[in-house]
Amino acid sequence: MDIDKIIENKKARNSRNNRPISAFVELYQATDKAFKEVVDLGASIETQETLIKNHVINIVTAIEVYYRDMLDSVFKMCQPSTFEKKLKKLHDRTYKIDDLVEIYVNKIHPLELIANSHSFQNTNTIDKIFTIIIDKPFLKQIRQLKWRQKDKPETEAEATQEDILALQDLFEYRHLLIHNPNKSLKTSIEIIEDQINSACGVVMASDFIMSQYLNDNIDPELKS
Repeated sequence: MDIDKIIENKKARNSRNNRPISAFVELYQATDKAFKEVVDLGASIETQETLIKNHVINIVTAIEVYYRDMLDSVFKMCQPSTFEKKLKKLHDRTYKIDDLVEIYVNKIHPLELIANSHSFQNTNTIDKIFTIIIDKPFLKQIRQLKWRQKDKPETEAEATQEDILALQDLFEYRHLLIHNPNKSLKTSIEIIEDQINSACGVVMASDFIMSQYLNDNIDPELKS
């Protein structure tokens, strides 16, 4: 068990916006703005391709952070009775006595271990963990959701199965960029931008679902 990593993750979490979707948007906008500014300046295709790759790495990191922060929010905001019986499914692990002592000495809450133990680097993990949380097939809920601005039916949007597949493609592309870069592997900027838009749609749909879940199950002590 890497206690130092858990402590660093806790510090990083405390430095971000309390709302997972706001933290996601802030991380996303950092490289999105930079990429658009460089394109507007007339940068070469080679430069744009380099920047879009960095944009992908940043966005996927932001997506992972979103789902980890959302899991953390469930533990912090919901009534304990809504998740206590699910903890073993979320974190089926035993600890040695020296691990427990280290956890105690560093004042790490057991629920922090659960949020830190999951790496949301594929859609299967997202589906598995949040299906346990909400007691419904999570990605299925996403596919069934539509949203729009009030009194503006033309703004209706949804996250489809194709968007979920695009998110998985983005996860895999980011993995290649970091762990096995291949100069001969070419993906057009337009395709990557479409995948990014799809991924953002999945995150948006996730946030609608999880925000409603938090509202429905909020700990009464937080209301007072």
